[in-house]
Amino acid sequence: MTRKEEILDFLVTAGWEGAEITSLAGDASFRRYDRIKMDDKHAVLMDAPPEFEDTRPFVAIAEYLVSQGLRAPVIFAKDVERGFLLLEDLGDNLFKRVLDGEPEKEALLYRHAVDELVKLNHAPLYQDVSHYDQALYLTELALFTDWYYPALTGNRLPESKRAGFLNLWKDVLGNLDHSNECLVLRDYHAENLLDLDNGDVGQLDFQDAVIGHSAYDLVSLLQDARRDVDPATEQEMIEYFADALNRDLDDFKRDYAILGAQRNLKIIGIFARLTLRDGKDHYLSLEPRVWGLLERCLEHPILSKIKNWLDQETPDKRHEPLAPIPLMPNKAMILAAGLGTRMRPLTDHMPKVLIQVAGKEMLGSTLDALANAGIKKAVINKHHHAGQIDEFIENRKDWRPVVSFSDETDELLDSGGGVKKALSDLGNEPFYIFNSDMIWQSDGQDALMRLATRWTDEMDMLMLLIRRGEAHGHDGPGDFHMDENGKLDWRGDDDYSDFLYGGIMIIRPECFTDSPDGPFSLRLLFDRAVKAGKLYGMVHEGNWYHVGTTDAIAKTEKLLKGD
Repeated sequence: MTRKEEILDFLVTAGWEGAEITSLAGDASFRRYDRIKMDDKHAVLMDAPPEFEDTRPFVAIAEYLVSQGLRAPVIFAKDVERGFLLLEDLGDNLFKRVLDGEPEKEALLYRHAVDELVKLNHAPLYQDVSHYDQALYLTELALFTDWYYPALTGNRLPESKRAGFLNLWKDVLGNLDHSNECLVLRDYHAENLLDLDNGDVGQLDFQDAVIGHSAYDLVSLLQDARRDVDPATEQEMIEYFADALNRDLDDFKRDYAILGAQRNLKIIGIFARLTLRDGKDHYLSLEPRVWGLLERCLEHPILSKIKNWLDQETPDKRHEPLAPIPLMPNKAMILAAGLGTRMRPLTDHMPKVLIQVAGKEMLGSTLDALANAGIKKAVINKHHHAGQIDEFIENRKDWRPVVSFSDETDELLDSGGGVKKALSDLGNEPFYIFNSDMIWQSDGQDALMRLATRWTDEMDMLMLLIRRGEAHGHDGPGDFHMDENGKLDWRGDDDYSDFLYGGIMIIRPECFTDSPDGPFSLRLLFDRAVKAGKLYGMVHEGNWYHVGTTDAIAKTEKLLKGD
């Protein structure tokens, strides 16, 4: 079925056959919403493709909120396997819409919204979600360093400066008082709250809720990226909330400033990512407002070192809409044209790249990693069961990255010849090359972004290296020695070396100048780069799995599960 046909089928099952469907909205995620009308009945359909979204947290938290007297929509029908929810229609009176027409209602509506947060703080703690801990705070802060900074400056933030920024934040976050935690809804703002006819506050977006600091949702409400809240209203609500929860006002304002700065930096990074990765550039106009909110938070002395870092490292363009500079490299070659002889009998009837590991095709895992790193285009070469690769890409739900093919069904060109054939699609700038039989997980910054950060003009190639003893599924003697500057040399006659090539690299297209026509191995180009002193390596931080045999599949799946 098409997605539209699945929606109609779901509505039939839910008892809404023949209902009128009107598009309502989409958001920054893959979710979208339709209004459903049949006779005098109204409902809202949440369409959340299960490849990207899980509707079960929304259902569970909605039921919890209703049980505590808060006004989340009632769930009329659900199909979590297909990603559909039929929800109570709470109307159109979003706080922002109401206040655009009647700004004098701001203090009243915000008092009602704060009262709901007080109620949530007094409720029995909902347990079945993760904690908003320091690791999550830092992961969100890295959105600023990894997406906004390069979009603004045209350069990746060096790894040492990135680590320094996050270490400053570790010190600041250690000052937060977490003695009174509650359910944090995370997106509690004027476009997710409804002014209901009976005076209740309707809530829409809470599926990402966690257990965390009670001030976080107050920050979401009062420091809103989408509308200006009167500073007097903000201060009144901070004091009202702290008094209602019997908190020391100075300590609470400190925590409010810390969480405000953290959240606003995250949002600035998210808006940059939505533009660079997802092509959603309409959020850029909101950046100056968020910077203004951030700078208000930075006035608190607890954030003085964060302010100094930002003043030093970000140019003074904070009050202008971001004019993003594209991330580089932004193209990749995926080597998928092998015969898969070591994976027989599985590859008798399918290409190796479509073998599933932990429930996902290896090619799908690679494409997901490229999309998450902001890589815009991937070229895939194909030979063995090439039609299945075509079909897989055609049916893939995520449109990122854009995929084209280099067809080697008539003649296999080996790794070097395959890339050379695809150069016209890969352009004139450095690009990534990926083997198709490995899976990797990164500790901290994503491996692809680390490679891009480490890349310099003096390099012809930069390889991801795996420490020989940490290479799951590969027990060879290693490939390279590496000096203190990151330059690589072959193992040569030595019995062992410390590092092996991890199947991911950045390479200049000029490396293929004067290379052979027809089939040849990339090893030829590696030799040239070694002799020229321009082959460099970067050691992977995280787990890496080579899936080159049928036995390796079960072993890799066991390791991925942590068994």
